[in-house]
Amino acid sequence: MNAKTSAKCTLYVSRTALGAAVLLGIAMPWVLRWYQTLRELGQYGYWAILLGYYLCLPGVVWALLTMGRLVENILEDQVFTAENVRYIRRIRWCCAWVSLVCLPASVFYPPLCFMTVIMAFLALTVSLVKNVMAAAVALREENDLTV
Repeated sequence: MNAKTSAKCTLYVSRTALGAAVLLGIAMPWVLRWYQTLRELGQYGYWAILLGYYLCLPGVVWALLTMGRLVENILEDQVFTAENVRYIRRIRWCCAWVSLVCLPASVFYPPLCFMTVIMAFLALTVSLVKNVMAAAVALREENDLTV
């Protein structure tokens, strides 16, 4: 799969995920009531998941919108730019936000501790990518000044 096809696929998946996250935000109370018929959530599990989801949703939406802008830039062959570094930084902070929200919620619904760890690891990974991208942008800008 070439880079353009991969980027288009990423854009499609991120837009689909954005729509699904918003629709799930609307349906979450009913989905959780259904889930409670399958698995006992405990005294506070329902509210921990519901509150955690709604607190995470803005970060998820912001990350997916930012990812869309980043991919659109890549499709326009604007890869190593300071704007893209800012986009990647925003995505990192969104991952960190979700991790921080899930941490206290995991006290009431312990499986959320896995989401906490996963999102913290993702924030670190995205931070690494951001640092590599920032170095590449600096090199490109230096090379642009060289005649």
